[in-house]
Amino acid sequence: MDTRVSGTEGEPSGPVPAAPSHDYLHLARRAEAFVRDQGGSAPEDALVGHVFGGTGSVSLWRPLLRQVLGNDEHLCLRADGRWMLTNVPGIRTDIPLSEFVAVDVETTGLRPVRQRITEVAIIRYQAGVEVERFVSLCNPRQLIPAYIAKLTGITNELVADAPDFSTIAAEVLSRVDGQLIIGHNVSFDVSFLNAELHRLDQPKLINERIDTMELATRLLTGVRKPSLEAIARILGIPAESRRAHRAAADAAVTAQVALRLAEMAQEQGYTTVDQLKGLGGPRSKPAPDGRNRGRSIMDRSMLSGIPSRPGVYLMRDAYDRIIYIGKAKNLRERVSSYYSQPLGYTRKMDGLLESITRIEVEVAGSELEALMLESQLIRRYQPRYNTALRSHEQYPFIRVDISNPWPRVMLAKSRRDDGARYFGPFRSATSARKTVDLINRIIPLRTCTRSFRDARSYGSPCLELDLGRCLGPCVARADRDTYMSLVRNVVSFLDGQDDALYQLLWSGLEEAAAKLDFERAARIRQELASVNSIVAAQRRLRDAIEGSNLLVVLPATHPDERVLLLVVNGRVWARFTAGRSERADVMADRLQLCWERLRRHGRLAVDHDHVDEANLLGRWLSVNAGHPALMTLPEAAMDVSWQEIAGGVFSIGLDDLVFDQRSVVDVETGQAAADAVGDRTLAVVGMIGGEDYTAPAEVYEHASQESS
Repeated sequence: MDTRVSGTEGEPSGPVPAAPSHDYLHLARRAEAFVRDQGGSAPEDALVGHVFGGTGSVSLWRPLLRQVLGNDEHLCLRADGRWMLTNVPGIRTDIPLSEFVAVDVETTGLRPVRQRITEVAIIRYQAGVEVERFVSLCNPRQLIPAYIAKLTGITNELVADAPDFSTIAAEVLSRVDGQLIIGHNVSFDVSFLNAELHRLDQPKLINERIDTMELATRLLTGVRKPSLEAIARILGIPAESRRAHRAAADAAVTAQVALRLAEMAQEQGYTTVDQLKGLGGPRSKPAPDGRNRGRSIMDRSMLSGIPSRPGVYLMRDAYDRIIYIGKAKNLRERVSSYYSQPLGYTRKMDGLLESITRIEVEVAGSELEALMLESQLIRRYQPRYNTALRSHEQYPFIRVDISNPWPRVMLAKSRRDDGARYFGPFRSATSARKTVDLINRIIPLRTCTRSFRDARSYGSPCLELDLGRCLGPCVARADRDTYMSLVRNVVSFLDGQDDALYQLLWSGLEEAAAKLDFERAARIRQELASVNSIVAAQRRLRDAIEGSNLLVVLPATHPDERVLLLVVNGRVWARFTAGRSERADVMADRLQLCWERLRRHGRLAVDHDHVDEANLLGRWLSVNAGHPALMTLPEAAMDVSWQEIAGGVFSIGLDDLVFDQRSVVDVETGQAAADAVGDRTLAVVGMIGGEDYTAPAEVYEHASQESS
């Protein structure tokens, strides 16, 4: 859809029916003279004051001014709310943003990898005037959440007959081709467009862009939350333009905001687009040239001998201490990337590149093995630049003391055999704490530390009772059946089996959205994200622990060998390498011996040391479910035919040992891919019943020296 307009979104623009009278012509010439004196453009409020004398409310005079100037060929109203001269030789009409496209998208969520676009708007401006507009709904091929439908008005029914993004992709690309892109939190809009283009095997957008949110924080003072609505209100953009939360309306308001901010920047001496990009771009400090990159201080000889294979790399300093450990699908490519990395690229890695004097590698047969080996070595050596895996002992549990007459929900540092229900441990202590606080705020259970084991625990109620946040068991107000029913609901919720607490939060989010209370809606959305991460993590742990026992066959570093992992209760119980020349009966005896050790040991618990391993394996097994290299083992030992299993190990060819290439997790960042909102997870390998991983001999030798 193309439109050509000269007004702002939601406001009158273009000709009006009534022809101007002689008095109107006098007022029009008066307005033209004023705009000419102002250098070719003037704010509408100032023009109203000059033309009509400045008495009364500006909002009362504004419609009359637009009626007076509606048909005037010498003046037009720009999208930023200023009147400008048109087609008059010798008059300067240039503005800092001479040409750009304002872009906005509506989506089904916040994650481009998982969610989709429901509407896209691209509005092109020249000299501050809208000249072209493209707006289209998109069928996301997934359900639109209720709270988003409330915010945008875009429902599943509305997009049912809309085109897929693939249908409009060519139109979108043609509209933004070579244009400066302007958006409010523009990286969000561009990331969704790029995700859609990636699904179509199209190149991503590399246009120059300006973010009005960043621009506003640089130019406006006292802005707490630079939302589009808040910035528009500060800049005096009419309320009609901010009422709708659709792509076209938001893109038009974004353009008005950009133009007004550009005028402010011009007054401060920022007169070019490049200067505006500096103001309205990410606050990063990229290295200007190679002198500030790794290649300037790292010896290229350290790359010699590093293969293009999966594995782990260990970086050592001048004292031969291991200072950083990482894993890679391709060791050579990963290590080479450090040579082009800016020095001090992130604060936590500041000084790493300057300290490296030697790099060792350990080749693995698969990415999964590399990840698990990396985790084991990090826990063994505790390198100072590996911070992600050094605090696993602090992973908290959520504890519900169901053995107490009046249970409460709290955080716990460790699991005890005290009759309480424990959930976790959770890698995100912040999410766990927020979840406990949220439960205690919504569910009226006690939060006090009274034991309720003797009479001293009763009487003298605390403030929580007066605030209505506790049923008051200390003063005999609480009904035990009602109280325990709430406790059971909390336990079911934390175990991922009930969504009652979700429904409470969701209804609050919908209510806030309906009232356009966006700050409250944003807070509730953050609470939902924290709670969801905890419940998702607990569900993953439960599924991993309760899942089937498996024998996982992986490629080894030698093509005639296989790596076998015996996975039990979400953990690796044993790992060993088998060669093609090994007889099936010998391999069967080794497997059976590991299995018998397991039966003697009993069920494996998931504690601080093994929660990351359980999460990692759970993700990896989920991604590769149904793969022929995942052999399910019966629960009963007598039902396991080890001879048959051993015979099938080498019946799986190397070409069949290709697993899903989606990244399960990156230990270096702790960031899991393709996860709803869940916790970041890491791998920790702890072998009990089988053979352990082997790191390079010099690594263990150095470890022994350090230990002694």
